[in-house]
Amino acid sequence: MDAPFRIEKRERFRVAGYRIQTTNRRGEGRKTVPSFWARFKEERLGEALMALTGEEPQGLFGVNVYHTDEADSRKFEYLIAVPSDGEVPEEFAVYTVPAMTWAVFPCTPETVAKTEVTAITKWLPKSKYRPLNRGYITGRMRAGAPDIEYYGKDGRAEVWVAVKEKG
Repeated sequence: MDAPFRIEKRERFRVAGYRIQTTNRRGEGRKTVPSFWARFKEERLGEALMALTGEEPQGLFGVNVYHTDEADSRKFEYLIAVPSDGEVPEEFAVYTVPAMTWAVFPCTPETVAKTEVTAITKWLPKSKYRPLNRGYITGRMRAGAPDIEYYGKDGRAEVWVAVKEKG
Protein backbone atom coordinates (compact mmCIF):
# COMPACT_ATOMS: atom_id res chain seq x y z
CA MET A 1 0.00 0.00 0.00
CA ASP A 2 1.62 3.21 -1.14
CA ALA A 3 -0.67 5.63 0.64
CA PRO A 4 0.93 7.32 3.61
CA PHE A 5 -0.38 6.31 7.00
CA ARG A 6 0.29 7.16 10.59
CA ILE A 7 -0.06 5.38 13.89
CA GLU A 8 -2.00 7.48 16.36
CA LYS A 9 -2.79 6.82 20.02
CA ARG A 10 -6.01 8.51 21.12
CA GLU A 11 -7.72 8.82 24.44
CA ARG A 12 -11.35 7.79 24.52
CA PHE A 13 -13.78 10.34 23.14
CA ARG A 14 -17.52 10.63 22.88
CA VAL A 15 -19.49 11.01 19.68
CA ALA A 16 -23.13 11.91 19.18
CA GLY A 17 -25.18 11.42 16.07
CA TYR A 18 -27.68 9.41 14.10
CA ARG A 19 -27.67 5.61 14.44
CA ILE A 20 -28.98 2.71 12.41
CA GLN A 21 -28.87 -1.00 13.16
CA THR A 22 -27.97 -3.32 10.32
CA THR A 23 -26.31 -6.64 9.59
CA ASN A 24 -23.59 -8.21 7.48
CA ARG A 25 -26.04 -10.99 6.56
CA ARG A 26 -26.22 -11.21 2.75
CA GLY A 27 -24.20 -7.99 2.48
CA GLU A 28 -27.08 -5.91 3.81
CA GLY A 29 -24.78 -3.45 5.59
CA ARG A 30 -23.08 -2.60 2.29
CA LYS A 31 -26.48 -1.35 1.09
CA THR A 32 -27.98 0.19 4.24
CA VAL A 33 -24.93 2.28 5.21
CA PRO A 34 -24.67 4.09 1.83
CA SER A 35 -28.44 4.68 1.79
CA PHE A 36 -28.16 6.05 5.35
CA TRP A 37 -25.53 8.54 4.12
CA ALA A 38 -27.72 9.45 1.13
CA ARG A 39 -30.67 10.17 3.46
CA PHE A 40 -28.36 12.12 5.80
CA LYS A 41 -27.32 14.39 2.91
CA GLU A 42 -30.75 14.59 1.27
CA GLU A 43 -32.49 15.58 4.52
CA ARG A 44 -29.65 17.95 5.47
CA LEU A 45 -29.23 16.26 8.85
CA GLY A 46 -25.66 17.49 9.13
CA GLU A 47 -26.73 20.99 10.11
CA ALA A 48 -28.26 19.90 13.44
CA LEU A 49 -25.42 17.47 14.03
CA MET A 50 -22.64 20.01 13.51
CA ALA A 51 -24.18 22.18 16.23
CA LEU A 52 -23.25 19.44 18.73
CA THR A 53 -19.58 19.30 17.87
CA GLY A 54 -17.23 20.55 20.52
CA GLU A 55 -14.05 18.52 20.31
CA GLU A 56 -11.28 17.96 17.81
CA PRO A 57 -11.11 16.71 15.19
CA GLN A 58 -13.87 18.75 13.59
CA GLY A 59 -15.79 16.79 10.99
CA LEU A 60 -18.09 13.80 10.59
CA PHE A 61 -17.40 10.26 11.71
CA GLY A 62 -18.83 7.05 10.35
CA VAL A 63 -18.58 4.60 13.25
CA ASN A 64 -19.15 0.85 12.91
CA VAL A 65 -19.98 -0.54 16.37
CA TYR A 66 -19.85 -4.32 16.50
CA HIS A 67 -21.23 -6.84 19.04
CA THR A 68 -24.59 -5.13 19.41
CA ASP A 69 -26.44 -8.47 19.51
CA GLU A 70 -25.07 -11.36 21.56
CA ALA A 71 -26.98 -13.90 19.46
CA ASP A 72 -25.78 -12.69 16.05
CA SER A 73 -22.22 -11.43 15.52
CA ARG A 74 -23.17 -10.14 12.06
CA LYS A 75 -25.40 -7.41 13.49
CA PHE A 76 -23.88 -4.00 14.08
CA GLU A 77 -24.74 -0.36 14.57
CA TYR A 78 -23.52 2.42 12.35
CA LEU A 79 -23.40 6.03 13.48
CA ILE A 80 -22.95 9.22 11.53
CA ALA A 81 -21.63 11.35 14.34
CA VAL A 82 -19.49 14.23 15.57
CA PRO A 83 -17.25 14.48 18.62
CA SER A 84 -19.34 16.00 21.37
CA ASP A 85 -18.66 16.53 25.05
CA GLY A 86 -21.72 18.65 25.82
CA GLU A 87 -25.44 18.16 26.26
CA VAL A 88 -26.98 15.97 23.56
CA PRO A 89 -30.69 16.18 22.63
CA GLU A 90 -32.65 12.94 23.04
CA GLU A 91 -33.00 12.23 19.31
CA PHE A 92 -29.25 11.62 19.00
CA ALA A 93 -27.37 8.45 19.92
CA VAL A 94 -24.22 8.73 22.04
CA TYR A 95 -21.25 6.36 21.88
CA THR A 96 -17.85 6.47 23.57
CA VAL A 97 -14.98 5.46 21.31
CA PRO A 98 -12.48 3.61 23.53
CA ALA A 99 -8.88 4.74 24.04
CA MET A 100 -7.04 3.00 21.26
CA THR A 101 -4.08 2.85 18.90
CA TRP A 102 -5.22 3.52 15.34
CA ALA A 103 -3.59 2.99 11.98
CA VAL A 104 -4.87 6.06 10.12
CA PHE A 105 -5.01 6.00 6.32
CA PRO A 106 -5.66 9.31 4.52
CA CYS A 107 -7.90 9.05 1.48
CA THR A 108 -10.80 10.82 -0.22
CA PRO A 109 -14.51 10.38 0.55
CA GLU A 110 -14.79 8.45 -2.72
CA THR A 111 -12.01 6.00 -1.83
CA VAL A 112 -12.90 5.24 1.81
CA ALA A 113 -14.22 1.71 1.15
CA LYS A 114 -11.32 0.79 -1.14
CA THR A 115 -8.80 2.22 1.36
CA GLU A 116 -10.32 0.21 4.21
CA VAL A 117 -10.15 -3.04 2.23
CA THR A 118 -6.55 -2.35 1.14
CA ALA A 119 -5.48 -1.46 4.70
CA ILE A 120 -6.96 -4.64 6.14
CA THR A 121 -6.02 -7.10 3.40
CA LYS A 122 -2.70 -5.76 2.12
CA TRP A 123 -1.05 -3.36 4.59
CA LEU A 124 -1.82 -5.01 7.94
CA PRO A 125 -0.55 -8.51 7.12
CA LYS A 126 2.86 -7.03 6.17
CA SER A 127 3.04 -4.50 9.01
CA LYS A 128 4.19 -4.86 12.60
CA TYR A 129 0.55 -4.40 13.68
CA ARG A 130 -2.46 -6.67 13.84
CA PRO A 131 -6.07 -5.50 13.66
CA LEU A 132 -8.20 -5.75 16.79
CA ASN A 133 -11.15 -6.77 14.62
CA ARG A 134 -11.56 -10.04 12.74
CA GLY A 135 -14.30 -11.55 10.62
CA TYR A 136 -14.38 -9.10 7.73
CA ILE A 137 -14.61 -11.88 5.15
CA THR A 138 -17.46 -13.81 6.80
CA GLY A 139 -19.21 -10.80 8.34
CA ARG A 140 -19.17 -12.58 11.72
CA MET A 141 -17.23 -9.94 13.57
CA ARG A 142 -14.98 -10.51 16.54
CA ALA A 143 -14.22 -6.94 17.43
CA GLY A 144 -12.09 -5.18 19.98
CA ALA A 145 -12.98 -1.70 18.75
CA PRO A 146 -15.16 0.13 16.25
CA ASP A 147 -14.05 0.76 12.68
CA ILE A 148 -14.07 4.47 11.90
CA GLU A 149 -14.23 6.67 8.83
CA TYR A 150 -13.45 10.35 9.32
CA TYR A 151 -14.66 13.07 6.95
CA GLY A 152 -12.98 16.43 7.54
CA LYS A 153 -14.50 19.77 6.66
CA ASP A 154 -11.71 20.31 4.15
CA GLY A 155 -12.88 17.44 1.95
CA ARG A 156 -10.28 14.96 3.12
CA ALA A 157 -11.14 11.62 4.63
CA GLU A 158 -9.40 8.96 6.71
CA VAL A 159 -9.91 5.33 7.57
CA TRP A 160 -9.09 4.44 11.19
CA VAL A 161 -8.30 0.78 11.91
CA ALA A 162 -7.78 -0.23 15.54
CA VAL A 163 -4.44 -2.03 15.89
CA LYS A 164 -2.06 -3.59 18.36
CA GLU A 165 1.64 -4.31 17.85
CA LYS A 166 2.40 -7.92 16.96
CA GLY A 167 4.54 -9.71 19.43
